[in-house]
Amino acid sequence: MPLQNDSYYVALYFADTLPENSRTFDVYINDYLFYKGLNVTSAGLSVFATQWILSGLTRVILTSASPSALPPLVNAGEVFGLFPLGRLTLARDALALESLKKKLQNVPEDWNGDPCMPSGYSWTGVTCDEGPRIRVVSLNFSSMGLSGSLSPEIAKLTALTEISFANNSLSGPIPNLSNLSRLQRLHLQDNKLFGSVPQTLGTLNALRELFLQNNELFGSVPENLLNKQGLTYKFLPGNHFFPKPPG
Repeated sequence: MPLQNDSYYVALYFADTLPENSRTFDVYINDYLFYKGLNVTSAGLSVFATQWILSGLTRVILTSASPSALPPLVNAGEVFGLFPLGRLTLARDALALESLKKKLQNVPEDWNGDPCMPSGYSWTGVTCDEGPRIRVVSLNFSSMGLSGSLSPEIAKLTALTEISFANNSLSGPIPNLSNLSRLQRLHLQDNKLFGSVPQTLGTLNALRELFLQNNELFGSVPENLLNKQGLTYKFLPGNHFFPKPPG
């Protein structure tokens, strides 16, 4: 098996039903002695090396210790590569996503480990920016069958430009998102969210889309949202606003 030049953990496992000393042999890896005079017994044994430098085509060779001995055998073997961990998502972002995950049900199976890394294997629905610091920049969880509520910790994902939980079964209030100064799109439509619309949403200068229709929100829509220049919003149908807002 060809391997790249690196340090590996090598483990070999042996067992035999015959009496002790029936099989005695030497083990070589790529012509280098790995273990000398291995005596296989019915109790079984394992031999391993934690830092074995391997490269290219790797061969494991078993050689009988004497001409009269039975042929050697091996039951199993493992080779593990030792690779550097590499870069990680900014700790604050990773912790915020873990808090968000704890408040949700029916999350995807891959929502484990680092949410952004390794590159190309981020959590389903999570988009990251791999700049000098690895940040979470978008959450697109539309139509994922999620239930539960929105954790206030989502406001600690301060690099977010987009949040979409559209068409799920979320309940509870909309948390305070005033720290998300880069947020451009907030899509929470078609859920079961209740409570009032936070006035702090109107303070988000970058916000360009706000879709909250088909929830169970009530109260009045803040004037700073209704009068916000450049904002496309949808508050209806659904919800229980008074007075009834446009759109």
